[in-house]
Amino acid sequence: MNTESTVTRKEREIADRLAAAIAEDLGLAEGEHPDRRATFVDLGLDSASVVAVAGAAEEHLGVEVPTEWLFDHPSIDALARHLASLKPAAEGERA
Repeated sequence: MNTESTVTRKEREIADRLAAAIAEDLGLAEGEHPDRRATFVDLGLDSASVVAVAGAAEEHLGVEVPTEWLFDHPSIDALARHLASLKPAAEGERA
């Protein structure tokens, strides 16, 4: 049960980072948050935005995040769930 709460916490943290990167990219007003269940296309992300979000995730997690993953896991929640399932980078490798 401890593992479940740890995964949930990790997913939430990753989703928060993704949402912040998307909000910044879309120029949302402070306090505005993108819908975490909406697809990235529905949120209005274009190809440059997808690259920026993947880059923000890579920087936060210290692992490569191919842009294809944003299409395979097309919402903030879905991508966060996938990223949380990855083996964490070694402490010295983290950006």
